[in-house]
Amino acid sequence: MRRVPGWARLLVWPLVAAVLAHTFIIATWVGPATPIRQGIGAESLRSYVVPVFEQNWRLFAPDIRRREHSLEIRVNLIDEHGDAELTEWVDLVGLENQMIRHNPFPPRMYLAARRVANRINAASGAMSAEQLEQAQANYISNPVSGLGPALLNAGGDAPAGQHTVEAYLTFDEAATILASSFAANVWDGEVAHVQYRIATRAIPPFDDRHGQRIEDVEPTYRTFGWRPAHEVDEDLENLFAPYVRYEREQS
Repeated sequence: MRRVPGWARLLVWPLVAAVLAHTFIIATWVGPATPIRQGIGAESLRSYVVPVFEQNWRLFAPDIRRREHSLEIRVNLIDEHGDAELTEWVDLVGLENQMIRHNPFPPRMYLAARRVANRINAASGAMSAEQLEQAQANYISNPVSGLGPALLNAGGDAPAGQHTVEAYLTFDEAATILASSFAANVWDGEVAHVQYRIATRAIPPFDDRHGQRIEDVEPTYRTFGWRPAHEVDEDLENLFAPYVRYEREQS
């Protein structure tokens, strides 16, 4: 029987410990709430799991998507003479689809608009009619910081709670940043305000897969109010450069 070298035994045990620790952390992350999970802290778990080892229950129980959500944006530009110009709607998810097509290793940034569209649709879909009316209101002269309290105070039939409202506010800001970054790098003029909407298409029936594409389905829209443009710094400009470069190539 071949004797295992001492250095190999010393190497195995740290590797086993690392695998066990990783397995424990992942199991704690995907499992139900427990005192152990609360003791570690959700943010501590997230900082380890999400950036590299992102887990989703759909990996183990796939759920076929029934709808596609797109993030479309338009902006209000002010030219050098002080005149206002309203742009056409631009589908950022459509741009992402073209950028990742035939690319087996697309950057995570190429999914930014799709993720934002999905999150906004989920959060706004849980709102009451009164809350949705507040989300669709314009914040041009009033500060957008008032949107959160307005949503929480809107009430209505089965209103969304604080967790859902906070989720919506997070991705409302993300949509504003995406729209501002895209506009500042594609169009000339000062970006004064931005607006976004979620376009939803139902997946065609499986039996019609050869005769109808999802692009042929007429979308329904959920349009949200105008928001002040987000200030675009150099980091945002560099992060959004692929969108800008691709848009210029198509124009």
